[in-house]
Amino acid sequence: MAYAAVILLMRNLEEILLPDSYPIHLKKDQIEYLQKEFSLFLKLFLKDSQESEYDLEVVEKLEIKIRDLAHKVTDFIDAQLYICNARPALLPERDLGLKKISLISHQSFTQIVDEIKPVKLEVVQLFENMKSDGKTIPAPQDLTPSSSNSPQDLTPSSSNTENKLVGIDTDIEELLERLSGPSLHRLVIPIVGMGGIGKTTLAERIYNHEYVIYYFHIRAWITIPLAHTMTLAGRTREMFVGLLKCFTSITDDFHKMNNENLGIKLYKTLKGMKYLVVLDDMWQNQDWDILKIFLPDDKNGSRIILTSRLRNVCVHVNPKSSPHCMHFLKAADSWELLESKLFPKERCPRELIEIGKRIAVKCQGLPLAIVVVAGILNNMDKTSESWTKIAGSVESIVANYPECYINILALSYNYLPNSLKACFLYVGAFPREYEIPVSRLIWLWIAEGFILPVSGKLLEDVADDYLEDLVNRNLIIVGKRRSNGKIKTCHIHDLLRDMSLREAQKENFLHVIKPYAPSSLVKAIAPRHISLHSNNLHTVSMHSMPLTRTYMCYSMKQNLADLFLLEFMDQMDFKLLRVLDIELLLSNHFPIVIVDLIHLRYLALAINCELPRSIFKLQNLQTLIVDHIWEGGQYLPWEIWKMPQLRHIRLKMGCYFPHPYSRGVEDKGQLVLKNLHTLSTIIGPVSCSIQVFSCLPGLRKLKIFATESDSQTDRSSNSLTNLVCLNQLETLKCSFLYRSREHQLPRGHNFPANLKKLALSGSYLPWEDMATLAVLPKLEVLKLTSFAFDGDKWTTVEDGFVELKILLLENSDPKIWVADDFHFPKLQQLILRECHRLTEIPEGIGNILTLQMIEVQDCSFCVIQSARKIHEQQQMLGNFEVGVRITSAGN
Repeated sequence: MAYAAVILLMRNLEEILLPDSYPIHLKKDQIEYLQKEFSLFLKLFLKDSQESEYDLEVVEKLEIKIRDLAHKVTDFIDAQLYICNARPALLPERDLGLKKISLISHQSFTQIVDEIKPVKLEVVQLFENMKSDGKTIPAPQDLTPSSSNSPQDLTPSSSNTENKLVGIDTDIEELLERLSGPSLHRLVIPIVGMGGIGKTTLAERIYNHEYVIYYFHIRAWITIPLAHTMTLAGRTREMFVGLLKCFTSITDDFHKMNNENLGIKLYKTLKGMKYLVVLDDMWQNQDWDILKIFLPDDKNGSRIILTSRLRNVCVHVNPKSSPHCMHFLKAADSWELLESKLFPKERCPRELIEIGKRIAVKCQGLPLAIVVVAGILNNMDKTSESWTKIAGSVESIVANYPECYINILALSYNYLPNSLKACFLYVGAFPREYEIPVSRLIWLWIAEGFILPVSGKLLEDVADDYLEDLVNRNLIIVGKRRSNGKIKTCHIHDLLRDMSLREAQKENFLHVIKPYAPSSLVKAIAPRHISLHSNNLHTVSMHSMPLTRTYMCYSMKQNLADLFLLEFMDQMDFKLLRVLDIELLLSNHFPIVIVDLIHLRYLALAINCELPRSIFKLQNLQTLIVDHIWEGGQYLPWEIWKMPQLRHIRLKMGCYFPHPYSRGVEDKGQLVLKNLHTLSTIIGPVSCSIQVFSCLPGLRKLKIFATESDSQTDRSSNSLTNLVCLNQLETLKCSFLYRSREHQLPRGHNFPANLKKLALSGSYLPWEDMATLAVLPKLEVLKLTSFAFDGDKWTTVEDGFVELKILLLENSDPKIWVADDFHFPKLQQLILRECHRLTEIPEGIGNILTLQMIEVQDCSFCVIQSARKIHEQQQMLGNFEVGVRITSAGN
């Protein structure tokens, strides 16, 4: 967490130097001094420490010092900002939290410098030692590999039941087919999956399969040494020796050989042989880059199986072929594995089967979790009463036996780049089995300062890359994906979550407050990030923790009394908060104390009232989420235009933007929300004016919802031509609840050229207007519902829809649709729902080379028949890639 602390400090220092930042007593040269020290020394060291061969114990101690120092300097700066800009009515003598902040802010800059110097000297000394010694971790002198590298130890015998894995028959068949494929070139077959999912066990089954023993001349197995336990030279030596030991006895001559000679010896041993080599648990690309030179390709069908938790490693070793992905066990397979562990020689008693299946399901398909649970159950009475107790709290009981799984899963965390560690631990703030909205997670990461800016990219896009990296490392599980392929929701396995929370608590990074947690314990810990999973607000509201930066609430089962919420907010002593999520605490009033939280970047709350004009005091606010029950929507205060850092606004019931120039502002450039990318809400047409849109030039996502009353209020609001101002718009949804001849699309170049996803509903546009959409150069998803277009015939224009991948027609169909394959050159999915007028699907659609699926739901018999006909024609042509799914409304 030292890296995250330094990055956050650097971001804070950059923001202070901005011309519109809050005033602070520090001088510019003092701020630049802090920037220089942390960027040139500490940040550089933290970036490289994982990749270099430092003494691990020295690194860990130094990182703790750096983390604490970065936190201390951040607290000093944030406290100064708060004292300089808080309400005058706030007096330290009446507020313990403010008193502590006041004391922190009144440190002298000389004191801060004096604390930086000794840590800086330690970093410099470490670099000097590296230059003089060349290394600090000696390579192993013993040529004998550890027992874990022996195939005899790793591969199971017939009596070995510890490595039993079920549900892999299909995996074995697929891998055997790949092993014996027609190619004579040396091929690498990677197996990828989460830690504890059974990659090694699957590889063992293949390695010891009778067909494999017969098919290959020789076989070898090594487990790749861990990178953080020895130098690259030491790892290389151990890998060479481990492979050689599978073929020959280690002699005294081996001790005299350097790594290159050992590699040559390995190459000569394998030369001309049809071999199978298993490289188990690879973490580093460089390990493969070294080994592959000495694994000959004699074009005789030799194969290499490689297991890894990292998809990027698998892609690196074999970029031309997809790795074999291990999946979580199904419920039936989970129970089969659990039963085999508990009753290896007999069947489970009938009275325990049902409860046993419930326990197995709670292991979420991870074999490691099932083995841990089996170990716990084996030490208990095998009775329905004892098993019922376990079934009610499998997760908490498993958490009491961390020694059974922590070491295995912790490797995935230890191998994370420093930039990803905080992002991963942060996921533990969400409740168990919680499907995390990715947009919300990314906004939180940005608010916390975890995302390092990359030139030419939005922070949100960089955060997307971070998430994909965690997914590829099998630490984050994808829940749902959007129609454009991006991740919509995600979650984390319970065992990984438990491991992450232990690491987060050890680092004093995050503390999840569970039901009935004693407030004294939380006060003693005083974490920088708090996630409340308890209905007891007093757990954290009755004592001072002014240095906490995050407070999130996820477990309120019912709305609290309004006065109680106001009392809670008034007592809440988190003066330096960056993130406040109390969306589950409904209030009839806006807690005005919030506007004093000047460091706030992320605010989520539920109020049954308008936002106050004083909301503009939150000059650092990036994300605003408001859940409210007013059907008329939220009328945003005019002062919203004075919040330049806003990036995302999400309002549950919609909103109305005020006219930006209604106050007679002379410098109109001051009112441009250039950083606002998301309006994840519905805005009325009255807000779709040129004046409003021109002040939102960076908007990427927008929803417009119009009723008949809107049209009567503003006749010009029926036109969408003002969208021309939104050059960066990527996602647009327009819904109309009334029919009007005035609906029209912008013509030609006036339509946002960057649009990737468009949804239209109730607009009753003529089919001729589709020509406007067809020329959009980046449009990938088009959804037309509820008479978005109206008319009898749609003739698709040529040279259009060049990037369209998904087309949905729902209750918005013509009688005749004229189209061919070249009209939709990249279409992947055609979805037709409630299309009762359409006489047939154009036959040419089936000839689209990229087409994967035609989905027909509750459509006319003619549409169903034409879909089946297209499918049959493609089957006859040998195209088995196109699928057809036909369902009725009741299915």
